[in-house]
Amino acid sequence: MIEIETKKDGLEKDFELAKAVFEEAQNICIISHRRPDGDAVGSNLALRLALEELGKNVVSACVDPVPDDSMFLEKADTFVRDFNYDDFDVIVSVDCGALGLVKFHEEKPEILSGKKPFVNIDHHHSNEGFGDVNVVDADACATAMVLYRFFKFCGWKISVDMATCLLHGIYFDTGSLMHSNTDADVYRVSGELMAKGADVKRIAKELFHTTPINRLRLWGRILERTYVNDEGITVSAVNQTDYQATGGTGDDTGGVIDLLNAVPNSKYCVLLSEGADGLVKGSLRTQRDDVNLSDVASKWGGGGHPKASGFGLQGRLKPTLSWKLYGESGEVIEEF
Repeated sequence: MIEIETKKDGLEKDFELAKAVFEEAQNICIISHRRPDGDAVGSNLALRLALEELGKNVVSACVDPVPDDSMFLEKADTFVRDFNYDDFDVIVSVDCGALGLVKFHEEKPEILSGKKPFVNIDHHHSNEGFGDVNVVDADACATAMVLYRFFKFCGWKISVDMATCLLHGIYFDTGSLMHSNTDADVYRVSGELMAKGADVKRIAKELFHTTPINRLRLWGRILERTYVNDEGITVSAVNQTDYQATGGTGDDTGGVIDLLNAVPNSKYCVLLSEGADGLVKGSLRTQRDDVNLSDVASKWGGGGHPKASGFGLQGRLKPTLSWKLYGESGEVIEEF
């Protein structure tokens, strides 16, 4: 097994370590975070395709299924929901901003034993470097961007399918190149991936221009109960009853958070969604520069970026109703 050297400053050193691990390994498992999104799936598959081109045996894994908007990507239909640790030389996590998002380590603690290299590839500020090799660039717009630079560093050819997977991740995490994490370099790399054949039209259609009627109905419920609390935080929630009534799923909440984030003068927004597995997911977004949502999410074991973060807690959602009595001058007389 390859010796893992002490980490030195600079992303190139991390690239060197990761490249050495991959070159020595033959059987590799790549894990995407639970409830995977466009970047988690696109990054996983781009790395998988690159390693398979090198003659490696690679498996993509995630505890949750791939969302419909990413199923068109090459080999997206081959993700496994479980795996045998002993079958692999190296374990890789992609786009996992916190160890808890890996999920597999809870039933397979040997993943973190150090017996085999664990490579952590990510772009979240909340990432604490839980791998033996940590390729983490918190300034990158997406994990797909980190991998693009890694492939260039290694001199690996980016195929048409790899380019589509990478652009899929970048396009998702930048909100179709509209979020504040979109800079000139993002446009340059996106252009290079398009030049390599990335199917940007299909990416845009699947991620942002396909809205089934059940999703619209679910969004209606979420928007109808949206409110701004006393702290200036925009809040809404969706529970299992909503999913049953509309025919929607947790995957159908994607995108509505951007509408909540458009409420003027809001400090930040929170969307709480109740999963069938007893996990309540919190998604947080803000447009303000004086709010760090990664710090906010860390209070509940989550993390992410200053302007986009999330967390997950075991539990269930229960609505409450309260009323405030205001005086003629606007002061609160009583809360019921």
